[in-house]
Amino acid sequence: MSAPPPAELPRPKPSAYDPKSLLNAQPVVVAVISPDTYKVVFQNEVSIEKFGNLAQQTCHEKIAGSAAPCEFCKMREAVLTGRHTAAEVPLPDNQFMLVQWAAVKTMEGEVHVAETITDITAIKRQQVEKEALIRQLEHANRKLHDVNLQLHDRSIRDGLTGLYNHAHFQTQLAHLLSQAERSGSPLSLLFLDLDDFKLINDRCGHGVGDHVLIQIGALLDGHLRPTEQRRLRRASDIAARYGGDEFALLLPNTPLEGAQVVADLLSHRLPTLRCLPELAPLDAQGLSLSCSIGIAAFPTHASTPIDLLAAADAAVYVAKRNGKGQAAVAPSR
Repeated sequence: MSAPPPAELPRPKPSAYDPKSLLNAQPVVVAVISPDTYKVVFQNEVSIEKFGNLAQQTCHEKIAGSAAPCEFCKMREAVLTGRHTAAEVPLPDNQFMLVQWAAVKTMEGEVHVAETITDITAIKRQQVEKEALIRQLEHANRKLHDVNLQLHDRSIRDGLTGLYNHAHFQTQLAHLLSQAERSGSPLSLLFLDLDDFKLINDRCGHGVGDHVLIQIGALLDGHLRPTEQRRLRRASDIAARYGGDEFALLLPNTPLEGAQVVADLLSHRLPTLRCLPELAPLDAQGLSLSCSIGIAAFPTHASTPIDLLAAADAAVYVAKRNGKGQAAVAPSR
């Protein structure tokens, strides 16, 4: 035999409230307005304290001091759509109000609009301050990013010539040779050693010697003088100051024959730097300007970075023995 259902507990009676008391308890401005006449039919105490008694007076005349309905008013839209409408209203002295409207029916079936006004000045000011802080943070992040890029660039470049430094060159050589191995493409290396650079420093001073290095760096970096029509290198080539008066030029996707063309062009261009005003002391001392160039290519002469460098370096000494100011190709393996 089933147990009888439990007895239903009595429900508490809902509390009854005076609607006006509820409205008066609200901390925001509440006014009930007739949308046909824009006259105020009810105000809560906060509204009366702020605007005075507006009973049966038009809201736009008494609150906004306007002969016509306010431009921001969305009262009729609330009536037509049956939905809440709202507008943020800027006031003098950087004040802001949020005005909201909702259609309500009276016991007699008339449609009125409950209008609430909330001071959102503090919220808007916080929003403005937040946006300003975000902009400042974005600006600081951009500056930090730029500084990091500059620091990174300085860490991989030679301070005098602006070319890549020895460490970065070694990294690029290993990377490009691995890439050439995977793709089966050629890779050539030019190794440059200035001829009689110690003599330039001894006779003309280290300041002139530095200018020589700077101008050679500009030449290898692809900068053109007005009379030049052809660059020594492509954007994909890697030029570096290897150390002291030694330079290197990596030529990706370039066979040995192409490297020889670049070396010959470099051998002819380098002596013309003596015409620059900064290098005029060379003429005064009767000094020439030339370099010995060693050429090595992957896979013809070597298959590792160390061996490719060694092959190009050995070719430099061949060029010097042959009379300097010229290029020599490393012997095949």
